[in-house]
Amino acid sequence: MLRTLSVALYLTLVACFAAGLSASEVKTIEWTDLMPEEDLKLLEQMPEVQHDYSQPSPFDDDYKGDDPAAQQWQQIMNSAKVVEKYNNTKVRVPGFVVPLEFDSEQNVTSFFLVPYFGACIHVPPPPPNQMIFVNGAKGLRADMIYSPFWISGTLTTDVMTHDLGQAAYSLKVDKIEEYTY
Repeated sequence: MLRTLSVALYLTLVACFAAGLSASEVKTIEWTDLMPEEDLKLLEQMPEVQHDYSQPSPFDDDYKGDDPAAQQWQQIMNSAKVVEKYNNTKVRVPGFVVPLEFDSEQNVTSFFLVPYFGACIHVPPPPPNQMIFVNGAKGLRADMIYSPFWISGTLTTDVMTHDLGQAAYSLKVDKIEEYTY
């Protein structure tokens, strides 16, 4: 009887320990993972861009036409829809840093993580569901922002708005690693 209880207790402890490990595992994700299925389908159905510069582009913000592709594009570019399964999940995602706040030594402490270089600064910002507000950064020098990084931490579906853009996701950073090819 005692042996059976010991085995049962051992198995219970192993199960609890294993459950704890799986709950804290970090899931590596891609940017498209953060887009809901309906946004991905719209993006995949977009017609090929025509480069006829003699006509107004249906992809310009000031386009006045009723081109369905332009409407679809605007819907994608303004989407703040999120994938709820990632709320409160430990993730690792690659991206580029758009600094928002600095400490007294000019280290970046909060930033937008974006999928491509220059987003929000040199070109229009990505859709909100393709931007992550990251806070709690340490040791990220301002002169390092030209390189891509792996950012790990707890992702939430908390919206953050700033003059440079709106993020549909937020992340409390645990680890920052330079992205190597």
